[in-house]
Amino acid sequence: MARLLSSPLSLSSTSQGFSVVDSQELTQIASALVLEHISSAVGGNFESLKTAAEFVIRERFDDFKDKQGRIFPSNLAETFLYSLVEFGYLDSNAGEFVTDEEDLGFPNIYWRLVRKNSPSDVGPIHADRWFWDLSNADFPRSHTRVKVWMPLYQDDLNPSLLILPGSQSQEFNYSSRRDVAGKTRPVFEDIAIARRMQPAPVRVGEAIVFHDSLLHGGRVTTENRVSVEFTMAKVPSSST
Repeated sequence: MARLLSSPLSLSSTSQGFSVVDSQELTQIASALVLEHISSAVGGNFESLKTAAEFVIRERFDDFKDKQGRIFPSNLAETFLYSLVEFGYLDSNAGEFVTDEEDLGFPNIYWRLVRKNSPSDVGPIHADRWFWDLSNADFPRSHTRVKVWMPLYQDDLNPSLLILPGSQSQEFNYSSRRDVAGKTRPVFEDIAIARRMQPAPVRVGEAIVFHDSLLHGGRVTTENRVSVEFTMAKVPSSST
């Protein structure tokens, strides 16, 4: 798969439904904030994100298994949001924003720790739009949604995110179920489509920005992975 490396401001639509952008500075900030979040939550002092992740895996994985435990608290979210504006990912003057799909009252930026060789840790194949459709959440018609996903720690030779390029322009059948928390989730079980999924061409120090309808999911690898993701509400002139 060809790598499409562009600047943070180049988030316009592509036929493949995604762009890969340089995010060296943002990756460093996100890594520091995840490290701060883990350290504050467990009362530890870690030298690196890798060390913190290994501790969580050994001692406290259940504390961060659910999404609610991995969302940046409001103070860390504010710091990260400032960086998004500073580095040109988000134009707050145009009314662009990071979404609050969990209704917490502040932007939802969350991280995920996936253990090596652990199928239960990775997310299933889905399109983000399905979650919004199932929840019937209000969203301004003047904006479009794009997901930003950044690996902070992974084996770059075996990227841990799967995508199906071009799938944003297609419609797929899916069912739904309620999880233990009562949230309705999409269920996609098309084996033929699953076999066509490809590793996303994104490395540590980069971010992939993709269409709200692009099929994607996690990939089981032989190395641990830490990533950060969030949804941006963009004005149409700069959406993906």
